[in-house]
Amino acid sequence: MKRIERVLLAAWACLGCGPDVMDQGALRQALPSTSLVISQVYGAGDTSSPAPAYRTDFVELRNLSSQPVALAGYTLQYASVLGSNWLVADFDPAATVAPLGYHLVAFSAGMGTRGPNLPPADTTNAVINVGRAEFKVALVSGPTALRGDCPLTGADAARIVDFVGAGTANCSEGVAAPTASTSTSLQRRGGGCLDTDRNADDFEALPPTPRNASFPAAPCLADGGSPPLPDAGPPPPDAGADGGLLDAGAAGVDAGATAGDAGPAADAGGVGGGTAGPDAGPERDAGTWPDAGSADAGTSPPLTARSGCRCSGVDPLSVVLALGVLTAHARRRRARRSSE
Repeated sequence: MKRIERVLLAAWACLGCGPDVMDQGALRQALPSTSLVISQVYGAGDTSSPAPAYRTDFVELRNLSSQPVALAGYTLQYASVLGSNWLVADFDPAATVAPLGYHLVAFSAGMGTRGPNLPPADTTNAVINVGRAEFKVALVSGPTALRGDCPLTGADAARIVDFVGAGTANCSEGVAAPTASTSTSLQRRGGGCLDTDRNADDFEALPPTPRNASFPAAPCLADGGSPPLPDAGPPPPDAGADGGLLDAGAAGVDAGATAGDAGPAADAGGVGGGTAGPDAGPERDAGTWPDAGSADAGTSPPLTARSGCRCSGVDPLSVVLALGVLTAHARRRRARRSSE
């Protein structure tokens, strides 16, 4: 087959499917971590004024995997917003975080008794006193203290499982998370699931909601969401209800159906009858890959860039024109051969 014919065939294939051109900004966020993450940080325990939401500083962990994770060998480490002196708090060697579960670590409660008590903590370690609004907190593999004001680069980086820098912290994953306050904690979005390695995107300041091991586990979805997130709404209107041309939820996309029927001479399913050529309906069902009739931002599969073509819609006229060009080219070649 000559080069021009191969090019035309490739063009026909892409015209029939729609080019797989996806802006990277349209892709969903990165998949969540498959291990432990810091899901919440609160540092205003026992402040004098205004009254704190809780009397005790705390850090909450979440297990994003489907297997229990033992905390032996992990430490939580803290430094001030611009500091390089890392305080180290360990866990009970027998502590385990259940699959998709939470683990609540209670820190310093200060000298007074202001604010309500936390739910029962899974770990209590008074070594750390978290800054009220700005701080650096790391979940680390191993007991050795981190070094430097930003250990995300250098020899210690490989030991850091998760890292949160807040406010004007001089170290963070991407841009720092927002500042917290007496009445707000920093909470990882998506029920503690979203992990894009960008603190500003992953965390928001909300009224504290400390969750311990008894809190009901909820699955993390592939896009970092979780069931508590708002549903994106009902499926879009079924385009087949009043036309049938591009029924996003139907069995196929037959361009020769009710509306937009190119007629018997130019059916998108084939030239001159609608049967010989590839049928755009059963072969590439726009309702199943992915199902455009499902607009739930948390349940549909994440979009991934692929090479080739992706069936996002069929333009019957474009297909017919492409086939016409290919046919005319083949006829000219046969005519040249006959005259030679």
